[in-house]
Amino acid sequence: MTFQDERTQGDRDGRRIDHLAEWLEVTLGARLVAYAVGVTPAEIARFAHGESPTAEIEQRLRNLYTATWFIASTDGPGTAHDWLMQPKPELANRAPAELLRVGEAPDAAWFSVQRVY
Repeated sequence: MTFQDERTQGDRDGRRIDHLAEWLEVTLGARLVAYAVGVTPAEIARFAHGESPTAEIEQRLRNLYTATWFIASTDGPGTAHDWLMQPKPELANRAPAELLRVGEAPDAAWFSVQRVY
């Protein structure tokens, strides 16, 4: 596995979902995580404390983790928050968080349009 593979995967499939939910909640804040995943902030807190989400919500959490880890591992968590919220012309003027909310998985095109903040 290369460093680039690690950045785009971030061991997302090998980690417990409660650990990912907790990391996302601390890194991005419960409101942004909840928006990007399509649940309430209270549900994010429950997932972070061990409650199991549905398979669909678990996949969305893993997708959000992948996108967040990629940006945060290079530029920091504040940049990841901003990057998720900013509409991108290359993504049809939609923000990555909006695309994640509707169930899209991050792909290489998302990261190739990363701006330096």
